[in-house]
Amino acid sequence: MGVAADLTLVALDPATGKSLLGSTESEPVTGGAALVDLVLAERCTVEGEGRKARVRLVDATPLGDVALDHALSRIKPGRDHKASSLVPRIGKGTRALVLDQLVAEGALAARREKVLGLVPVVRHDVVGSGRRDLLVAGVVAVLLGQAEPNDATGPLIGLLWAGNVIKRIVTGPERPAARKRAKVISRGEWAGTASQAAIAATNAAVTAAVTAAVVAASAGGAGA
Repeated sequence: MGVAADLTLVALDPATGKSLLGSTESEPVTGGAALVDLVLAERCTVEGEGRKARVRLVDATPLGDVALDHALSRIKPGRDHKASSLVPRIGKGTRALVLDQLVAEGALAARREKVLGLVPVVRHDVVGSGRRDLLVAGVVAVLLGQAEPNDATGPLIGLLWAGNVIKRIVTGPERPAARKRAKVISRGEWAGTASQAAIAATNAAVTAAVTAAVVAASAGGAGA
């Protein structure tokens, strides 16, 4: 189970079957998670930080994972891609494929309903909370200072921070401290290897992409 699948599970509200990610954050955050998986699978590299981060494809061999192969196909060979522009592009359509995989694995169950009795939507209910609970417990332990971030929790927390989901994971009086620690982790202070440094750069790129999307949405609303 990779970062994209972990993120999708953690960012689902088990009470409603809705994503905790807003429409503005969904594609760049999911794309960032897929990019982390591709970096760990040695299909691409990420160099630089924040808006300066660049992605280069080093191996186009499919992984045999429908969602990640979809993301991989959107990275053109022979050029350096601006990471903050790439993550929303590879995130487009990837979350739906990850959800389909989780349904096929029996981790989620798709449920159709209508918003306001008119608009059909698909919700995803968590089937047995053990898998998600374990992921959330690991994230919360790091956010509360009870554990150190690692290859699993570090990138996940950075992506949840970028997607503004930390406040939904830790509530009550511990929330401010958890958000502060998540911000630090998202900067990559825990990174000690080349792959971890690339993951930290990816998280920074996702934050930049989300910020750009929010600014664009606000400008569009103001001009309406």
